[in-house]
Amino acid sequence: MKILVIAHSFPQNDNDFRGRFILDYIKSDNKNQYHVVAPHYDGNFVTTIDGTTVHYFKWQHGFLAGRRLYNPITVFVTLKMIFLFIFRSRKIIKNKNIDSVLACWALPGGFVGLILKKLFKINYNVWLLGTDVNKFINIPFFLPAVLKGAERVFSNSSNLLEKISKKVPSVKVDILPTRSSLPEPTVPRNPVHIDKNNTNVFFVGRLEEVKGIDIFIEIAENVKKVRQNVAFFVIGDGSMTKIVKNAEKNGIIKHLGRLSLGEISYYSDFADILCITSRTESMPVVFWEFKDRTRILSFPVGDIPKYLEQQNICNKVDEFVQKIVC
Repeated sequence: MKILVIAHSFPQNDNDFRGRFILDYIKSDNKNQYHVVAPHYDGNFVTTIDGTTVHYFKWQHGFLAGRRLYNPITVFVTLKMIFLFIFRSRKIIKNKNIDSVLACWALPGGFVGLILKKLFKINYNVWLLGTDVNKFINIPFFLPAVLKGAERVFSNSSNLLEKISKKVPSVKVDILPTRSSLPEPTVPRNPVHIDKNNTNVFFVGRLEEVKGIDIFIEIAENVKKVRQNVAFFVIGDGSMTKIVKNAEKNGIIKHLGRLSLGEISYYSDFADILCITSRTESMPVVFWEFKDRTRILSFPVGDIPKYLEQQNICNKVDEFVQKIVC
């Protein structure tokens, strides 16, 4: 089959790890042929990444993550992205004889899949993450319409599956994990010196409120009041980069910025602790990437309590601080 993947969060270059697990999934499927349509800052072009054909369309409005749901600008930007997805996808469906659509995730992907089904009589599947479901689950009609229109619905965790089943009991949901692993290390061009005599604590992910980067900074502030031989590092970017930069100026953390997966793998060798401070989650990819590399401390979000030792589950900031200090 020829499958069109719709993904608004997809790598734009080798240094971009957003949605990288989509490529991991595609590479694991040697039975089907995939085309991906995704936004890109540099304009409209077609390229190949890891053997997958990617059709990029021009997008210069930043990321959808972190935007307030009912803000008029958010509504405008989202509608524009939906239109561009449909415009780009219709040509690919016709020219490449696409058999099916895989939408990542409920919005805008799932909604685009629903429209494409009505326009071209083409089936679509939806792959759901915690972020989109938690944001849209209480909006009347929207999520049920997207899920009921899909041929198959996938969730990346059993926690999310249960949540969807309660809200839309008529929809069958299957588990499709967003697991990924880090590649061989790549030494950064100008690597940051990290003292292995310290306890080195890392945050890896999008710098957004839902991921709790502000909570991570609070943890770092409280730990440094007690111990000075603990260093805190942040990998990633997002709408809350400013508060990370401010914390860096105050000597609380070190921001390593957006890195390639190989560079993340390099720095993971220095990590003593990874903190997952998300306010909500389904099952974060970073958990699988670091699971066999370092100790993980996390809030009890999504499916994490099913895989993480109880002594490493934290219910509040003070518990993170206590476990790091001790």
